[in-house]
Amino acid sequence: MKEKIGYPYTTLSDDMFHHAAGGYAGQGTLCGSLGACSALINLVAKDEDKSHNKLINDLINWYASFNHPTDEFDSVVKYPNQVRVVPGSPLCHVSVSTWTMAADTEIGTYERKDRCAKVAGKVAMQTVTMLNAYAAGKWAPVAPPVSEKTAACMECHGPEGDHNAQGQMACGLCHTHAVDHAE
Repeated sequence: MKEKIGYPYTTLSDDMFHHAAGGYAGQGTLCGSLGACSALINLVAKDEDKSHNKLINDLINWYASFNHPTDEFDSVVKYPNQVRVVPGSPLCHVSVSTWTMAADTEIGTYERKDRCAKVAGKVAMQTVTMLNAYAAGKWAPVAPPVSEKTAACMECHGPEGDHNAQGQMACGLCHTHAVDHAE
């Protein structure tokens, strides 16, 4: 964007999102690629219709439901043909832990770093695809809708109920009672 558009993108540091690695300073919160790409979506698509929020919401839900990592970057990594898993969450610690267990490896390995690099590349590609569609007036959500179990939780705990919960992640990932409660 610096080369194609110029200002204001020429003012952004190449290291602006270095802190996002490891789910933001190693905290395992939101996947850093989602945070970085969300910020870029905000810069490009913020309008009075809040298109940026719609795009970011879709990107996060796409990430949580996508089977990571793809083989698109296998020619440039040390560990091609890696196990693929759907993380079920945009959280770094859930995404990475789910994958490391399926791949029978550990967090600190280069194999995991390759996985995350491929995931980050795919998130960037998805973001560009979405922004190009938005610019052409052809963007439509690609992520599946919220699960029935999460929707059931939000009926009671969301804005129309107690209003003590927000989000679209699968509640049962963290709240074991959510699975029983919703059935």
